[in-house]
Amino acid sequence: MKLIIAMIVLALGSFAHAQSRIVSIDAFDYAYSGGLLIDSRDGKNADYEETTFKLNLNFAQNIEKYVGLMWKAKAYINRQDVNFGSNDDLETRWGGAGGILYNFNAEKIKDSIFVGVMAGLERATYKVGSGDDKSGFNIFADLEAGKRFDMGQYSAASISYAPTFALNFKRYGGDIRNHLYKSGNEIKINFLKFDILF
Repeated sequence: MKLIIAMIVLALGSFAHAQSRIVSIDAFDYAYSGGLLIDSRDGKNADYEETTFKLNLNFAQNIEKYVGLMWKAKAYINRQDVNFGSNDDLETRWGGAGGILYNFNAEKIKDSIFVGVMAGLERATYKVGSGDDKSGFNIFADLEAGKRFDMGQYSAASISYAPTFALNFKRYGGDIRNHLYKSGNEIKINFLKFDILF
């Protein structure tokens, strides 16, 4: 999977002009990457089994008519299934979002301060213990601000260290809203984030 994603990144890079596209990799979502975890432990009273699958794509590109402004999109599928005696847990989320990203230094994006906003929709399913599945469509908004620090050019791409501060607001729907959660918010200080600029 990672080889396929690397090939896509390189193919996108070959069509690029002077850093007009950004792919982000961060510690929270492993954006533009995927992974599969299978964990099994023999327990004293109950065995522990966990399966986690993640596929996250995060991409931004210049809007030619507006200097410094980019459109941004992300799509993801995240599923975690934990079986541990009576403490079974299932969480499945898939969705997408779109928005804009503004770079304050359009001439040198790889060293720019930036802000962004996105809105999205996800389908989520939660199951806790022996209860029934609770599912619904959730709407969310992401706000982020950060600064890129140029780390140099590698082949067709420039790498920037890009720590960010982000806020996420979510409104749950369906059975989730009726039985589990009404709304939620997250604060993320993402100090391990890198942008690949093409």
